[in-house]
Amino acid sequence: MELKSVWVSDFRADVHQKMWDVAAGDYMRKPIPRVEENDFLQRMMKVITPESTVLDIGCGAGGYTLALAPYVKQAVGCDLSGNMIGCAKKRTSELEIENVLFSRVNWHAASLAELGWEGKFDVVFAHHTPAVSDYDTFDKMFRCGKKAGFYCVNTRRHDMVLDQTLAQIGILPLGDERDKSVPCAFAYLWQKGLEPNIAFRKEIWTSEKSLENQIDWTVSRAKLRREINAAEVDRIVEYLSALAVDGKISETITTTIVTMDWLM
Repeated sequence: MELKSVWVSDFRADVHQKMWDVAAGDYMRKPIPRVEENDFLQRMMKVITPESTVLDIGCGAGGYTLALAPYVKQAVGCDLSGNMIGCAKKRTSELEIENVLFSRVNWHAASLAELGWEGKFDVVFAHHTPAVSDYDTFDKMFRCGKKAGFYCVNTRRHDMVLDQTLAQIGILPLGDERDKSVPCAFAYLWQKGLEPNIAFRKEIWTSEKSLENQIDWTVSRAKLRREINAAEVDRIVEYLSALAVDGKISETITTTIVTMDWLM
């Protein structure tokens, strides 16, 4: 299997940046994960030492980067969204954490040579992020690491409100297409001679957005699939407005979380 030609994505930096800029406030309000309560962080702690350097790709508002800061020499986070990076830096300042660095980086277009990140970090990870979603972005992630890597994606996902809203304009769920990263990431690592560990678990997530933010989010998700016209935007607004309660939209998401880790 020629992974490079099979494992591709239709990532659009402009649309993704707007999506995550809008969502930054919601992520800023999420508590920083606690290592003792978080399965993904606990897995990482098996290889992390006080001398470790760590790279968090697609770090968002910096929750996982900051959670690891007390346990490592340095933690670096990068993200496409300027608003997300702004939130992460604000948190860092408020918590008076000195061994963390956040940078705005479009991982899909990033040059490791220009960043100086080739083989620089003991541990690299990507947690629930579109930043790592195809051969090239996974390859760059792998090449940044020296000792271990961790990759966590949500698959077999169903967003009740989002999916129903997009169906109003003829955009149906992606199905298995969105889950390509799991077998392709495994194949990449296997071809490198590694034997990655894989774990699965089912989760149900609930969230609440303002009607305005839900409209922005839904329009952006639609644009990731295809161009939409003004009439279709109006249909999205009409459908979501009918669902809103006190100006809020509640969402329920069912998904299977896949975590893959490897030693180099």
